[in-house]
Formats: sequence, structure tokens, C-alpha cells
Amino acid sequence: MTNPDVHVSLPPQVRGGGCTTDITNLAGVIPPMITPFGDDDRIDAEALANEAVFLKNCRVNGIVVAGSMGEGAGMSPDEVGMAVHAVVEAVDGSIPVLAGIIADTSREAVRLSVSARSAGASGLQVPPPNFAPSTDVRVLSAYYRSIAEASGLPLIIYNVIPWAQVAVESLHQLVSEIRGITGVKQSGRNIHALSALLAFFRGKLRVYSAIDDMVFPSFVLGADGTISGTACVFPAETVQMREAVENGDYATAREIHERLSPVWREIDHPDFPSRAKYAVSLTGRPAGRPRLPLQWPNGDAAASIEQALIRGGLRAGALSERGIA
Repeated sequence: MTNPDVHVSLPPQVRGGGCTTDITNLAGVIPPMITPFGDDDRIDAEALANEAVFLKNCRVNGIVVAGSMGEGAGMSPDEVGMAVHAVVEAVDGSIPVLAGIIADTSREAVRLSVSARSAGASGLQVPPPNFAPSTDVRVLSAYYRSIAEASGLPLIIYNVIPWAQVAVESLHQLVSEIRGITGVKQSGRNIHALSALLAFFRGKLRVYSAIDDMVFPSFVLGADGTISGTACVFPAETVQMREAVENGDYATAREIHERLSPVWREIDHPDFPSRAKYAVSLTGRPAGRPRLPLQWPNGDAAASIEQALIRGGLRAGALSERGIA
């Protein structure tokens, strides 16, 4: 593996390149995809590309690579770049590919974001610094400005850390100060914050829901889309749910919601990436291994995920019966 510091310097060609797919008006279902790892703990690029093609064929509107669902925390700039490149090639420019930037310092975030742009990313999904989170708008402004200026890519702010939520007022200041912030992804199990963001930013800033057991009501509230673990594990069903809401068919949307939500509740634990991969594998898609030190769920955890899938008709055999590839 090359030294990650090679990405610190910003050569002129990096500032002028990158994918031209516009995410300014990105809406719909944008899965933060899993990252399959092999037995050697390296990214399985072939499995990653195959999963990207599967998501594309489910008619998703974009893909996020190396987010929290994709175990992006701890990925080197080279790994993020390789993953983005594999997915961009796999979808052949048909949908935008965003990179998750999970970092603790501005310097680290810049290295990751520049590598993502060099690999063809259309935009970035960026939570605040993770290890020492801050709600101080000066800290957040300096952090996001460094990423925007270094990469030249549009940003979606990932509002995920429960004890350091970016408030509406702070977000308004960030958007007014930093060109390139196009959206905000609300997570942290906080649908009240999502409602406030929609009330304040509707029509001004794209608002995405990552509240996994509330994706259906998020669509009803008018969220522009979802970038959620639910969309990662169940992309076709999430697309169907959104289309049902758009068509006013709330009964169908609620039925899908009631099948998906119990599975997510079994996934929603601190080891959620490995649980999500296990669920993906039970739907019949190769998911690779979780990256160490994460382990496969076993015992009651594994059984509870499988039973929730079976009850929802989401196990591989049941999917075939429903005509879902």
C-alpha cells in the first residue's frame, strides 16, 4: 500500500478533473453501499463492482461509496479512490457516485476527498469530525471549507453524530459561507430534526433521510430522498416505496415499510456494517466479509436477522417468488 500522504499535495490536474455528473438536484434513493472485503482484509473490487451493477439495475438514483455502511472509517485515501473508481466504471456514468469522507482532521479529510475526486466521484458525503465532534460553527466552517476548496466537489453534510448535531441555524451559516454545499443528510434517529430541516430548507437545499425505520414517513414529509442503510440492503423495495408515495399509494408504501423496518431493527446495533452484510448475503447477493475487527453476527443475532427477513418475505427464495431479481 502506498503512503497516504501522497494525496496531501494538490497537483493542478486534480483541481480541473473529476466526474461531471451534477448532484445539485440529486433526489430519490441513493444507497450507501457495502464494501465487500476478502479473507485478506482487502477490498474485493470485483464483488464491489457487481454490487454496484445490482444497485444500478434496481433503478437507484445514485450511490455512496465508503460511507459508514461501507465501513469507510479507517479506509486510506488509496482505498477510497480505488473503491470509487471501481463503482464509477461499473455504473458507466449512468448515475452519480459519491464518496463518504469520514475523518478526524481537515488534513485527513482533504487527502480522502482529493483521492475521491481523482477517481471520478461526483460529490462527497461528509459528517463532522468524528473522534472530537464539535457544534462550534467556526470549527465546522473551517472543516467543510477545507474539503470544498481542496476537492472542488459538491458536498452533502451528513448530520449523524447524536451529541453533535449541526443545528438549522449553523447549517444556514455554513451554506451561506461555503459554496458547494448542496444537501444535508439527517440521521441520528431524529425525525424531529428532519422535519425542522424540511421546514427551513425546502426548495433551497436538498434534504435526505437516513432514519432507517422512518424512511416511509420521511417520504411522506417530503424528503428529497434517502441515503440510508435500508436503501443499501433493500434497494428495489425502497425504490418501490418511494414510487408508491409519489403516486399517492400509501397503503402499498406502508406495507413495504412494515416488511423492512423489523429487519432494520435487528441490524441497528453498533456492529451494523457486519449485520447489514449478513442481511445482504441472505438476500442472495455476495457481500464479502466485514473488515476486521468486525465479525459476522452469530447465535441469536444471526438468527434474529434471518427470521426478520423470512417474516418479511425478503429471504433469497422469497424474493424470487415475488419476482425481484
